[in-house]
Amino acid sequence: MFPYLFTRIPIWSVDRPREDVKRASTGRSPRPGRTSVFWAAATLATLGARPTIQAGAGSMALLRERHLSASTIGATGNAAAALRLLTGLEADCRTRLGDDAWFTLVVRHAVAYWTGVCGRAPQARQQTRQLLDLYRERLDDLDHRAVRLLRDDLARWTGETGDTQDAARRYTELHRDTERILGPQSAETLLARHNTAYWTAAQGARARALADCRALLDDEQRVNGPAHPHTLAVRHNIAGWTEAEGEPRESLRLFTTLLEDRTAALGREHPHTLLNAFHVGRLTRHHRDAPAGDAQLAGLLPVFTRVLGGDHPWTRRLHRELQDGQ
Repeated sequence: MFPYLFTRIPIWSVDRPREDVKRASTGRSPRPGRTSVFWAAATLATLGARPTIQAGAGSMALLRERHLSASTIGATGNAAAALRLLTGLEADCRTRLGDDAWFTLVVRHAVAYWTGVCGRAPQARQQTRQLLDLYRERLDDLDHRAVRLLRDDLARWTGETGDTQDAARRYTELHRDTERILGPQSAETLLARHNTAYWTAAQGARARALADCRALLDDEQRVNGPAHPHTLAVRHNIAGWTEAEGEPRESLRLFTTLLEDRTAALGREHPHTLLNAFHVGRLTRHHRDAPAGDAQLAGLLPVFTRVLGGDHPWTRRLHRELQDGQ
């Protein structure tokens, strides 16, 4: 139950087509003075979509603001609230812009992403596959960042539905393509490296994954910085695989140090911080002080239930850990 890197959907880099694509779609160059709001209301040329209802600039700005607000809420740890807000936004985008308008597709991607983060990986996998098929069918540029984000998500939900071999294969291919497009030191390439290592470990090759992540950590700290969630996630997996390789006390030390840094960077109730705290409590119970570990885990249960929900896989795992200790 070690998390890997969670891809976010940046509103500005995904929902605006390139200038050459926009010219191809309209048959004319964009007029001087047009803002990004205008092009957010327009469609991506090669997707061939047409809004059914034209939204004014004010309406489009409101839709974008709702998307940004929901994504921010999710990024701070409240995935359920983000999904609820984005589901409502998707319905409004379909009505105002059309089912296949570019911005509607961006919101559909966000809905699929937060559906998976909320623990419904099979549904997220289906939603993401449908979007990816649509993009590949209609988009001229298969190296487009929106396609890479969808490929990343599809690989993730594939793994979380149990097909770890296919997830590792998908991430290996994504890593190769991302490095070709962006170079070996881009943040996206590092993301794909980490996710490849994660699903390599999920197939049993933990020593190899541990070595890969230790090599990756220096690059993450240099490119993203020591407090970036991706850097913290690499450290999390190093700690987890250190335990799996037979060093639980060293793993506890790594998780304890990481918990301090994660709390400072993300807050006490961010899902990644909570998962980190779970591992500290679990390792404390089994390898240092059983009563203290039990107390830590019991104190986490109401927070897990409130923040993640009672049916979330991490909450269920915490329940099992508490029951096993009784």
